Amino acid sequence: MRIVLDVNILASASLKLNSVPTDLLRLASGNTHELIVSKEMMKALGDLLTCPYFAARLTLEERMEFVESVRDNATFETPDPSVKGVADDEDDRELGTAVAGRADFLVTGDKGLLASGSFMGIP
Repeated sequence: MRIVLDVNILASASLKLNSVPTDLLRLASGNTHELIVSKEMMKALGDLLTCPYFAARLTLEERMEFVESVRDNATFETPDPSVKGVADDEDDRELGTAVAGRADFLVTGDKGLLASGSFMGIP
């Protein structure tokens, strides 16, 4: 399976070894599944991990190692440029990555995206 985890799920996975986001990240980047990301998503993840909330909980080295680990275990796709105006810019970028990467799933906690159920056949 090809899986996109939204940036907030990825960031949450950086905090606890035993959590649902961490389990999802392990699953998505395992041998039988493929984690799909974009350069834009990785930049957003790096930016998010610099905010005070994460800086107070993780050292700079831990945050950098986490981003590097995600990068090393992911397949990069360029977001489909036709995905615009569906949601906000970040959600459009993640949806576009899912479309371009032919993802089987997009995992998100975003209430607006969850309410839609799926986008272009991607649950």
